[in-house]
Formats: sequence, C-alpha cells, structure tokens
Amino acid sequence: MMTEVAENLKCSDAPVVKKIHEKNGFTIMAIGLKRGVELAAHMAPCPAKLIVIKGEIDFNTATESRRYACYESYDIPLNVMHSVVAYDDAIFLLFLNKEAS
Repeated sequence: MMTEVAENLKCSDAPVVKKIHEKNGFTIMAIGLKRGVELAAHMAPCPAKLIVIKGEIDFNTATESRRYACYESYDIPLNVMHSVVAYDDAIFLLFLNKEAS
C-alpha cells in the first residue's frame, strides 16, 4: 500500500490518501503530498498523531507553523484548525484513535 501512495504521488497535484488499517476505532492513513501541495485546513476528528516517513512537511495553525522532517512525529491537538503543506515531496502516516474521543 505504501508503494501505491509513493507511485501515485509522482503524478498527483492533490493529496494522495490511502487507508491502510482500520479496526476497533483505530485507523492508520498514509498521506502523500508533492512539494507545495496542501492538505486543506481542517480539525482532527479525534486524538491523532502524525509520523513523517519521507520528505518534510509544514504543519500550520492560525498562530504558528512547524516543520517536521523524516521520522519526526507530532501529536495533533484537538479543536485546532490546521493545514499541512509539503516542503519537499512527503509521505506521512496519520494514526487516529476514535475510541479515545
């Protein structure tokens, strides 16, 4: 599945999103962004963590922007509007825990 995200990323000017696991309220998503592509502003629907596995991303809120590189992780705050922009071609995993909401 990760290979599919990486392949689709090469020719996509939009976020490439693939659900790779879902069970008992726990979901893992793989998200690929080409350099400069944005995952539009949204709020986390439940406790979530992102882990960058390729490239670099900018995690943006109304008050700050943080850059995360390969192998770095971040616990996404609830009720905070945010967007993600690829600084370089990037793939990150998003872990969602709907049971903890």
